[in-house]
Amino acid sequence: MSLERKDVRFKLDPDWHTALSELAQIAGVDINDLCETVITEYIRRRVHEANLVAERTSRLGISGIRRENDPDATQPMMRERS
Repeated sequence: MSLERKDVRFKLDPDWHTALSELAQIAGVDINDLCETVITEYIRRRVHEANLVAERTSRLGISGIRRENDPDATQPMMRERS
């Protein structure tokens, strides 16, 4: 059994909505389906990019995020290399 899908709402300027509606019609899909496709692809790409950054910085010995109240917050956390 899958989880219930969540509803997302946003507003577009009328010109952008018209363009989106036309693109959906050309693609032969409902405007909501087109929005879901575009948003999920964007999320997948950004999550992938974030994972790449985390992986690459980890290899450089940079890890974690400093807290705002940490006086060394401007300095990256460096792991000691063995």
